[in-house]
Amino acid sequence: MDAILDTVPGVLQSLFGATADRLARETGFVRRRRRLMPAALARTLSVFLIREPNASLAQLARELDISDSALSQRLNTPAASEFMHGLLCAGLAQMTELPAQRIGIPLLCRFNGVYLIDGTTLSLPAALANSFPGYGGGTHPGDPSAAAAVKVMLRWRLDTSHCTELRCAAATTPDLHLLQRLTDLPPGALHIGDLGFFDAEYLRELTQRGVFWLSRLPTAICIGADRADRDLSDWLANLDGQTDRWEGELWIGKVTPVRARVLVQRCPPEVAARRRQKLRDRARRKSRSVSQRQLTLCDWWVLATNIPADRLRASEAAELYRARWQIELVFKRWKSLGHLQVPQSVEPHRALATLYGLLLGLLVVDWLAIQRGGALGARSLWQAWQIVRRWIDPILLALQNVLDWSFVFGALKTAIDRRARHAHRKKRPSSRQRLFRSTLLP
Repeated sequence: MDAILDTVPGVLQSLFGATADRLARETGFVRRRRRLMPAALARTLSVFLIREPNASLAQLARELDISDSALSQRLNTPAASEFMHGLLCAGLAQMTELPAQRIGIPLLCRFNGVYLIDGTTLSLPAALANSFPGYGGGTHPGDPSAAAAVKVMLRWRLDTSHCTELRCAAATTPDLHLLQRLTDLPPGALHIGDLGFFDAEYLRELTQRGVFWLSRLPTAICIGADRADRDLSDWLANLDGQTDRWEGELWIGKVTPVRARVLVQRCPPEVAARRRQKLRDRARRKSRSVSQRQLTLCDWWVLATNIPADRLRASEAAELYRARWQIELVFKRWKSLGHLQVPQSVEPHRALATLYGLLLGLLVVDWLAIQRGGALGARSLWQAWQIVRRWIDPILLALQNVLDWSFVFGALKTAIDRRARHAHRKKRPSSRQRLFRSTLLP
């Protein structure tokens, strides 16, 4: 936390000061000096909205000391959303450029960064349906709340708890298309994604660049020892009935096959039964049928990776993939504590400006919360997030040079350090415990 006193004030003052002024001129949001200052609007649409997620236009106008109509006119322009989007990108770049403290878990330290990827979808006003088409559905046919939606994709580094990249696109954009827009990972890094990001061609490219990857195998995939010519479910069904574990090199994918190490483990009967029941319930809600191939895979836990066996054991691979849940908790904090949602009744450009501002505010609060330990630290990140949120008012005053930064962050350090350490859990070990324990088990 001592380092935060030196780095955070400069980054935040630059972001909500000179950077905001420069981007306002470049996007055309500000052409001449007026009462509404870009830095003030940036603070209000980001950090202030984290504290007051349901703030009305009148509340925002009072915070900026302008009239409601003046603020409405300024927000309902393309330049407003372009300005906030540019500030979001600049803020993310500045926060990720700073060195981050890695969590001292031996399993994670084997790689040049452990990167998780996932996304979430948010509803937008129906007027944005042409730019951000949604999947439809809703509570009734023609429900306007389902006409437009945005997909927010996040790449998050597990060993530092840092967001490294964030992309926004129409909800109908395939995950793989967004994945291909991300920057290349450094050699020696580890990529972990869920089934929505599985693509044999992309994984083969990672292998060629010296990047490690770990993924579950989808239901509809072909595998084989010499070539990928057998369906995964058929291959599993032909395993010896007494075989509970299997490990070996196989080809994965038929069109663009990739050579990978496949790890297979049979699920306990009660786990397989729960998985089949969930599968049937989900199929019934969507008026679909369950295939025999899907039912077969309910009995198995199948992972694939290009990490050599001498660098990662099967038990360690399972715990690493289980840790992918940490990125789900990021979105849970953003939605539960940060109230990440866009009002449905506002003008289109104001809605986009609000979205980008909220995302920037969430990144700032996340960045402050992890300074005394990230998601896999010895203390609760959820509590740290709550503490930072309670200190938003002093942070806003410090950004306006009303309060001294050393006082604000000194008091914030004290508040965050008062969190109790996680208790050692025996029945349901935490992710931190499981990752430590996996390196000790044979």
